Amino acid sequence: MIEEIGTVVELKSKMIAVVMCKKSSLCENCATNGNCALGDDGRTRLIDAQNSLGATVGDQVRIATTTKSFLKSSFLLYIVPLIALVVGAVAGKLVGENLDTGLDPNLLSAVFGVFFMIGSFVLLRVGSSALTHESYMPKIVAILRDVE
Repeated sequence: MIEEIGTVVELKSKMIAVVMCKKSSLCENCATNGNCALGDDGRTRLIDAQNSLGATVGDQVRIATTTKSFLKSSFLLYIVPLIALVVGAVAGKLVGENLDTGLDPNLLSAVFGVFFMIGSFVLLRVGSSALTHESYMPKIVAILRDVE
């Protein structure tokens, strides 16, 4: 389990809360460091979390996500586009070598690779609406009474 402690700053709905957490040591090694929803001060980040415990604005909470859902979402965001890039590059190379296109097979390989990768991002964006957002969203697992 990956856990963070933060403060509820907004309720988007009865079941979804926005939690402000301080950037942790995990943030320093993250590939998307600086690209997440950072707070106004640059040292905090805003995270949407399931609010099944009924936390209110100002409550100190512990949020958690399973390693499984974290790895699944990381695979979708990083590995799938990489696989699409490689498949596109190989397809472009094969097309360039086997068809008389008049183009350099290496150039065609690069172009196909980029288009396949961009296509994978588009498919992931469109296909993500079919996934339940809640299955990947962290959950509030405890409302803390004392600052830990």
